[in-house]
Amino acid sequence: MIRNIIIVAIMLLTGACNLALGQQLPQIEKIRDQFFAFDKSKNAALNLYKSLEFADLSGNPVILAYRGASSAASAGCVSGVMSKLEYFNHGKSELEKAVSIKPLDAEIRFLRLATQVNAPGFLGYSGDIRTDKALIIKTLSLVQANHPNAYLYQRICQFLLSYVKLEASEKNTIKQLVIKFTSKK
Repeated sequence: MIRNIIIVAIMLLTGACNLALGQQLPQIEKIRDQFFAFDKSKNAALNLYKSLEFADLSGNPVILAYRGASSAASAGCVSGVMSKLEYFNHGKSELEKAVSIKPLDAEIRFLRLATQVNAPGFLGYSGDIRTDKALIIKTLSLVQANHPNAYLYQRICQFLLSYVKLEASEKNTIKQLVIKFTSKK
């Protein structure tokens, strides 16, 4: 009994009670917008991670991947080497779990790619960039321009053009995808 009261008190103090007491997760569109705003605010990644930290995401690998990506990116928001490593490694673990649940999901693979592209080299987390990039390009090439997530796909393509090392043929394909997904807004 006392243990439960202490747990609830800790959750109230940390803000975790909202998700533990049944408050719904932020909508996926809001989560996506927060992810793409990581470079606009110093603590954006940490804020997204904290909003998802205590959620049971066992049935939602896409949001699990967003939590993983935000945890890994939060390493840049915290101080202390051990804290940085804890956030990064926790995020890496969640990303890999999400990929193992839905290995062909382009959005999940994009989140892992974005994390690997931005990870410092000494962490050794870059082994899937090539395969993730290929899967994303192949998948998005097959998607119809009027897909409900066309805006997301256009943003993914813009990210690829801006932050990922691309072959000339990949760059041309992605530029065509940007046009395809932008023209049908």
